[in-house]
Amino acid sequence: MKAPDQDLILIQDEIRKSFGWQLESDIESAELLVSKCNNPRALIKFESKVTVVGAAAEPGLVPKHPTIVADGAIGALADLSKVALIVTDGDGTPYLERALNIGIPICLHAHGDNMDAWNRILSIIDENQEVILTHQTPNHIAGMYNPGGFTDGDRAVCIAFALGATEVELIGFSTKNVGQWSGVTDEKRKLIKLEWMSRVLNILSLRVEDEE
Repeated sequence: MKAPDQDLILIQDEIRKSFGWQLESDIESAELLVSKCNNPRALIKFESKVTVVGAAAEPGLVPKHPTIVADGAIGALADLSKVALIVTDGDGTPYLERALNIGIPICLHAHGDNMDAWNRILSIIDENQEVILTHQTPNHIAGMYNPGGFTDGDRAVCIAFALGATEVELIGFSTKNVGQWSGVTDEKRKLIKLEWMSRVLNILSLRVEDEE
């Protein structure tokens, strides 16, 4: 799985610099995660339109197309039958936990300050849970991928295209409001992250249509 555009990788350096994060921390988290996760790797391929669901989705959602869900936004879905993948960095409590170990593959992401979160996910999933591992470094890390992007939502869009989607439908994406399914508690910081999310989506020629 390769990033659909190299700029999706390069922007990660800008984001690290903006927040004062260290590349070494991202590398350490990624290398630890891949060394600890022994779950079977999910094999997923899309050939048509894919829906990606973000944290601002309204509850009761029933997707019509193959669907990738960003972390806790799984709580918005009334029907999980179309869900092909859940993209998470481990903070989608408590909604994420309800969707583990029921046959839906997860894409578990490592970054510098989420080691406790992904360790907790590893402690919850059983040996049959299919997993794709991702990181946000420029390094090649065997057993992991960097699909590009930053937040769970825009990373999910990057993954959709990387896995063959011909078109992506965005549901529950906002740059103005922190979604109800988000596990983040610092609203001001989250809104800054959503601006970066928008920049990532612009690279993919997608825009968030915020409702007034």
